[in-house]
Amino acid sequence: MAENIGEKVKNGVIGAVKGTGDVVGAIRSTVTELLVGTLKDAGQVTSTALGVVTDAVRGALRGTQETGTDATQSARAIVSGAVEAVVQVGGDVVEGAKKAVRGAIGGAAEVGRDVGLTAVGAVEGAVEAAGKLGKDVASVATGAASQALDSAGEISKDAVEAVKKGLTSAASLPRDVIQSVVRDKEEK
Repeated sequence: MAENIGEKVKNGVIGAVKGTGDVVGAIRSTVTELLVGTLKDAGQVTSTALGVVTDAVRGALRGTQETGTDATQSARAIVSGAVEAVVQVGGDVVEGAKKAVRGAIGGAAEVGRDVGLTAVGAVEGAVEAAGKLGKDVASVATGAASQALDSAGEISKDAVEAVKKGLTSAASLPRDVIQSVVRDKEEK
């Protein structure tokens, strides 16, 4: 379906960042364009097809690492672009946000980026895209924050703590939603 989507997006992001002054906009539009094309080629948007979102986000994050772009801004732009792409091809916004956040957290761990800062940017990107697209922001924020904590849990306890701290202190995120997700995760 999408051979080497991660590498394709990584190279696209590197090229876009080097050729523009609007780094965040270039990252977002590159991710959106490449993912829309890949998902359209897949035909029906299924959960299997949405798996390419995770790979694409990881690739994009590697590209921004190579260009020295800020972790939070990169994750925000990448996830926002990925969520927008999923919605453009008729996919579920919450599932798209979860796949994108999962890719961002995993990618951050792979390249040695700050997982807490990346989580904040990723959830912000998902919320930003949902708002821009007129989707249910609270549902997207809940799904994205929950996925960020789950993905951090696959890395380490320290990663979970960094993500909790980052998400609960981010002024740009809906505080009540984030606190509810963190509380639910702590109770389990």
